[in-house]
Amino acid sequence: MLKRILDTVDNLAVITDVNIYLNWVVVKSLDYAMSTLFLDMPGLEKPCGMNTFMGDIIGKKAIEIAEEFLLSKESLKVSVGMACLKSILPHIQVFDEGNAIDRHREEAHTRPTCFIGHFNEAEKWRSEGDPVNIIELFPRPGDIHWNDSHEILAKAELVFLTGLTLVNNTFDEVIRRTPKAKHRIIMGPTVPMSTVLFDFGVDHIGVTLIKDPVATIVYCSRGGGSIAHAPKGALQKVNMFREGGVF
Repeated sequence: MLKRILDTVDNLAVITDVNIYLNWVVVKSLDYAMSTLFLDMPGLEKPCGMNTFMGDIIGKKAIEIAEEFLLSKESLKVSVGMACLKSILPHIQVFDEGNAIDRHREEAHTRPTCFIGHFNEAEKWRSEGDPVNIIELFPRPGDIHWNDSHEILAKAELVFLTGLTLVNNTFDEVIRRTPKAKHRIIMGPTVPMSTVLFDFGVDHIGVTLIKDPVATIVYCSRGGGSIAHAPKGALQKVNMFREGGVF
């Protein structure tokens, strides 16, 4: 899938800036783009010692760094690689603004729903008695471990997943485990804004774009974590839907 996405990007854009923060990576090439900084993630290794300097990639083609780093097993390189990929995607003009999860609130009252990852909305809906399950690699009380999720996912009709699934080798498995899914929604600040995702079983793409780079960088540099707490106007949540599917 990532190779297909890379086939659509600007292959001449050069990296002009890279910023590493406590929770985020922000890269500038064709555009500013961000990715979660993946730390303590099963299947990925932490950078070795203090060898974390990324200034050497400035001036290099973003597509080349994306191709190299997304194949790495090192968490920092994977994070930078995803931000590089997002920074060179073709511009898509047709989208709707808003939080992806909100579009499916009414459905979640009645449809068996699974969140791959722990979302505040998921915990709230579950506490309100909706048929919601949370699947996690690091489960909290009430969550289901990924390794024990086959039966629950097989019944799921509404499936939410994050961009993390694209880099920890679980995306394809989520698709396989959810044969009854009516809607699969991939969302979050790591998700690339690419219609290629629709060809791999996704129906709704929820993306976070950097709208005000200065405000975003200040927020990230001061330890900002949750997208919900970013300064007003710094980021923009947008949605794309599979053709004919408006939710």
